[in-house]
Amino acid sequence: MNANDYLKTLSENIFNFRKEKGLTQESLAEKLNISFQAVSKWETGQTSPDIIMIPMLAELFEVSIDTLFGVNTGSFSGTTDWEDDNVIRGVVYRGKKILSCNDDLSKFTFTVEGDAVNVEAGCNVNCNSVEGDVDAGGNVSCGNIEGDVDAGGGVSCGNIGGDADAGGSITCGNIEGDADAGGSIHCESVSGDANAGGEIKCSSIGGDASAGSIIECSSIGGDASAGTSIKCVNIGGKADSGC
Repeated sequence: MNANDYLKTLSENIFNFRKEKGLTQESLAEKLNISFQAVSKWETGQTSPDIIMIPMLAELFEVSIDTLFGVNTGSFSGTTDWEDDNVIRGVVYRGKKILSCNDDLSKFTFTVEGDAVNVEAGCNVNCNSVEGDVDAGGNVSCGNIEGDVDAGGGVSCGNIGGDADAGGSITCGNIEGDADAGGSIHCESVSGDANAGGEIKCSSIGGDASAGSIIECSSIGGDASAGTSIKCVNIGGKADSGC
């Protein structure tokens, strides 16, 4: 492999090993004392971790550094050794390798007709209501999702019963858990914390709110931090804006 191949494999494995450990981008970022936006950029191949982060990532994922770079280990995403867990998986192969979000899967959309329990795919996901979780390497466009949503791209759906974690923007109804987006968050309410690389426009946020640009809402239960401005009626904690 050349240097670009190694970097591509690294970003792909960070995404896959994080999922295997049940970590969100935010929780991994907290363990490394960095921003969740940095993790998002690693996984989408926009940037790569500093060299000092490599052994820390290997230790957290409980793999060798060689494995992290895919040296003599094959592709982690190429495994089909799954448990019989009732998850509907959408898989795209190139030869014997299962392609993931770091490959060019933007033209692939996994569509599930009818309700589903859990859905997982390395590409875009289009579905109706989901009783459990949705895990997608690309965009997610669904009805109501009762569990968590984890997407490499954007999320557009009805209500979300758990957490919402997206590399892009989140547009939905109510989110019962936390919301983390590399882009903006537009929703009715977030019961937990809301963190966005762009703007946040919601009716209410139960916890803290942090946005790269503006925050517009009716109420925030905790602290509010924005890169430019904050326009809210009630803020339960402290407010910090760039202007």
